[in-house]
Amino acid sequence: MRVDFLTENINKSLPLIGKILPVHSQVPVLSNILLEANKTSLTLYATDLELGVKINIPAKIETEGTVTVPGKEFIDIINSLPKDRASLVEENGSLVLSLRDNRMVFQTISKDEFPNLFEKKGEKVHSFTQKEFREIFSKIVFSVSLDETKPVLSGVLVYQKEDGVDFVATDGYRMSRVKIKAQKILETGSSFIISGRLVNEALSLKEEDKEKTLDLYIYKEGNQALFETQNIVLVGRLIEGDYPNYERVIPESNKTVVTLGKEDFLQAIKIASVFARESANIVKLKIEDGKLTIFSKSSGVGEGKASVDVKQDGEDNEISFNVKFLIDFLRNTEGKEVIMEVNSPTEPAIFRTPDQKEYIHVVMPVRIQE
Repeated sequence: MRVDFLTENINKSLPLIGKILPVHSQVPVLSNILLEANKTSLTLYATDLELGVKINIPAKIETEGTVTVPGKEFIDIINSLPKDRASLVEENGSLVLSLRDNRMVFQTISKDEFPNLFEKKGEKVHSFTQKEFREIFSKIVFSVSLDETKPVLSGVLVYQKEDGVDFVATDGYRMSRVKIKAQKILETGSSFIISGRLVNEALSLKEEDKEKTLDLYIYKEGNQALFETQNIVLVGRLIEGDYPNYERVIPESNKTVVTLGKEDFLQAIKIASVFARESANIVKLKIEDGKLTIFSKSSGVGEGKASVDVKQDGEDNEISFNVKFLIDFLRNTEGKEVIMEVNSPTEPAIFRTPDQKEYIHVVMPVRIQE
């Protein structure tokens, strides 16, 4: 292998590769990055067996070849180099990285030990624009479960209905759903669950042109989901299991609806949340006479109260929540206003925005002893 490349071209790819490289692996080759020089580009591969990434880097290929090098050390060295032209040359089982008067030699592991990221791409089910992908998945992926004992809840459900596609995430305490009406990407009644971690990494991809596509492929026989841009492929496993009936938790009616400014709501929540840290993050919301008041209390620390003027429709009401669920929603929601629909202190509440009627965030209440 003999390759010339610009360090800034490879630098852009290192954060993503670094997140996928396992910190500690019982399989030594998984701590390595696979470098493949083909006719037109230098390709970097990394995997932890749950997620894998393939990235094409512009380069001048003098001699083709494939080799693996220690990942963390390779990343640290590249990050330390100035912006300039560098070269990679394979010599006697080692890989030599040269730039100006700098020369670094990496020990290698045979490429034959590196796992194959994917055998087939599978079936292309949809092409998202970068903007469309973010508008759907950034609004829901924060609701996936981090509990490893509930793997089915650690992913995002994609479910084809007759009237459109539902994208859903839930951890059992909250549920976020985006519906794309009149969209058909699967057979009606079909579904799959994509790893929340895979979705988060796809959201981290930076494309200068927001209209460039992010293609989703599903290979059910290989239990695999794959996202592809012009130069990057991200691959992960589909999650197996029966997803819970998410529609059952969506309230069909409400007794109280309030509309308020998103930033005002977020600021009030943050104020109250200071005193909620020592009391299981619980805050109480009281709706009364066109005002929303948020209370929090912690024995031995103090108590907080913040109020916001709202447009109120319906009766006065009150309800308590885990404050983190409200902050996650508000930080990932676009628009200037939010709507909260409440039925009673013991029933789920709906959060939405006026201009995104097909996006809802349902939060289960917390019962507190007065």
